[in-house]
Amino acid sequence: MNGVEVAVPRPLAETFTYETPPSLLRPGETALPPGVRVRVPFGRDELTGVVLGPAAPPRPKPGRRKPVALKAVRSRFDDPLPPLPEDLLLLARRLADVTICPLGLVLRAMLPASAPPGRVLRVARLTAEGSARLREPDDPAGGASSRRRSERLSDDDRRILTLLAVSTDPVPLVRIRRELDLSPGRSFTRLEREGFLTIASERLPPPSGPHPAPPDTAPLSTPPHLTAAQREAAGALAAALEARSFGAFLLDGVTGSGKTEVYFQAIAACLRTGRSALLLVPEIALASQPEALLRARFGPGLAVFHSGLGAADRRAAFWRIRRGEARIVLGARSAVLAPIANLGLVILDEEHDAAYKQEEAPRYHARQAAWLRARAAGAVLALGSATPSLEAADAAGSGAMTRLALPRRIAGRSLPAVEILDMRPLLRAHYRDPARQGPLILSPALETGLQETMAAGQQALVLLNRRGYGGRMGCLRCGEIIECRRCGVALTLHRRGSLAVCHACGVGMAPPEECPACGGDVLRSEGFGTERVAEEVSRLLPGVRVERFDRDTTRARGSHARALDAFRSGGTRVLVGTQMIAKGHDFPAVTLVGVVAADGGLGAPDFRAAERTFQLLTQVAGRAGRGESPGRVLVQTMKPEHYAVAAAARQDYPAFASVEREMRRRFGYPPFVRLASLTVTARTSGAAEARAAALAERIATPDAPRSLEIVGPAPAPGPRPEDLSRWRMLVKVAPEDHPALRQRLHRLLEDPGLARGLGIDDDP
Repeated sequence: MNGVEVAVPRPLAETFTYETPPSLLRPGETALPPGVRVRVPFGRDELTGVVLGPAAPPRPKPGRRKPVALKAVRSRFDDPLPPLPEDLLLLARRLADVTICPLGLVLRAMLPASAPPGRVLRVARLTAEGSARLREPDDPAGGASSRRRSERLSDDDRRILTLLAVSTDPVPLVRIRRELDLSPGRSFTRLEREGFLTIASERLPPPSGPHPAPPDTAPLSTPPHLTAAQREAAGALAAALEARSFGAFLLDGVTGSGKTEVYFQAIAACLRTGRSALLLVPEIALASQPEALLRARFGPGLAVFHSGLGAADRRAAFWRIRRGEARIVLGARSAVLAPIANLGLVILDEEHDAAYKQEEAPRYHARQAAWLRARAAGAVLALGSATPSLEAADAAGSGAMTRLALPRRIAGRSLPAVEILDMRPLLRAHYRDPARQGPLILSPALETGLQETMAAGQQALVLLNRRGYGGRMGCLRCGEIIECRRCGVALTLHRRGSLAVCHACGVGMAPPEECPACGGDVLRSEGFGTERVAEEVSRLLPGVRVERFDRDTTRARGSHARALDAFRSGGTRVLVGTQMIAKGHDFPAVTLVGVVAADGGLGAPDFRAAERTFQLLTQVAGRAGRGESPGRVLVQTMKPEHYAVAAAARQDYPAFASVEREMRRRFGYPPFVRLASLTVTARTSGAAEARAAALAERIATPDAPRSLEIVGPAPAPGPRPEDLSRWRMLVKVAPEDHPALRQRLHRLLEDPGLARGLGIDDDP
């Protein structure tokens, strides 16, 4: 028997054995090599699986004398070599173990994208008919206002039209499918036929990335003069690279201290040893500037790899990396799984950022995957941040990592002056004023600061970490909050498209004119988002170009780079945005940063809420004063005394970490314990509760570790799938008992009854 073990992309704990037809073997092969992609029958379907290696002979099932006949592999992909080399297969097995995820789902995340024929990008734009139809109701009860079933919009139809309605440019179909998690085969034909959207084709450049590599003869940029702290940090990394063994470092440097140049020095040292380097950034929007700098410094040999690329570009980059043609790889989270040969250096810039955590299976953290990969390859791992995560800081404090400090900005520049603006007295006075119009968005101090900055010919950033025009909508008569019927999440008003939008699932509808609970016809939108803030700044600064930078304005291909280039060139004077503007950018002309609603994230049901608030405020403050002129930061808040806000204003990481560590220790959260989150989804709340309780009993058996503690089960916070209920529990254990907990969680997945509707997030 010539059987092979194959992992398939299904949420199943086991792998499967298939027979290999001799016709699929190439000359010199006696078996399908590990890492090869194959098409295999699976039930009534045919799936793309990955060969793991030779399979053991099948055993007869109980009661049978002969083993069950194997199904045959249908075909193999005509790849020039196995897409996944041995080291990635080993990494996949390790990630499947540590993330409590079926191996087939991990391998699917590693595989190259399928490239459509041709070099054409199909994009969609909403029509006037589509906008009008989106604002019409579909009465699910079949009342007088209902349409014929064939004319109704499905929830996915509404999500597609809503995304187009709030976006400022035509959106690629591939982006719509990815952002809304639609199936790859989801058709837009009906919406186009009904006249609700139009689809056009854009000719793409050759798949060499958005910036062509310079020729070999192009002059390369000269490294700048290093500070003493930069030289010390770069020297430590170079020595570790010369040793060619695993070493982990935390590059702890204030904003503007030159961490990027230390990265580049380390990359140069890595290339001198003949090995490859990987540089990760948390957001796709942050890739354009380091890409240009890397090409200028190192010339050809760079591959950019992230989910924002089109399928053909991503596939081309994958194979350049796999063939060893690119010795430097730049990318976002998924690039940590790229097939890099002879890896010598892994860098995570802004290692604290929440974007490094994958929210769908496999739920890995790029920091975790990078650690595993670097250790297996004998590579150097460098984590960089001005606001290190408590987990990274704890690892450095325990000696698991070496801390490299950059305590001052380059060129002797000072950190910006930060002023906290207490909004409580201003809001009291505003709402007592009978002549008031709308909410108070910009304080007098921030308005004056913006006007003075524009008069001086400088630039400004304004941060509000909330999209849309208004906040949630509520009834003034009974207080009912208008929620999404799918998710139970409060709807947000968007002026573009004149829609009430659910930011959890993407469904939009016309803002209701009367309260669904009491029939009251007076509704209001509480709060405001970036759309409203940009409008207010434009009103304050007539003749000044103000642009918005958030998800709704950056869905089009290349929109991130175009918006940032316009700001760097001075065409845009004020950039209003969400957390996308807060980190990693170097804008020398920015002298003022304004933060609106700085405490907006403190009420989130997340034990990291204070840490993320501190990080966001410190990072965005660090965008000011990076050029010749000093910087100023104005922080509007309702909680000026909160330790996260106060420490961020002083840019005092040790003070914040001291208080936060004590809070985590007192209430039992990482890094003092390890967590796992288990979420059960069922048709009814009672069924979800019962299944969650059964899971808790299976975990907390008498032989469980003594440190094990279960919090819950309870109804899960956040959005819920339509017509389904979600219950969640947190499992806590001491760090030394975490491997035992992981084994228990794996056993849950092996039971189909328990695994159905179960989501596990280890280290959420």
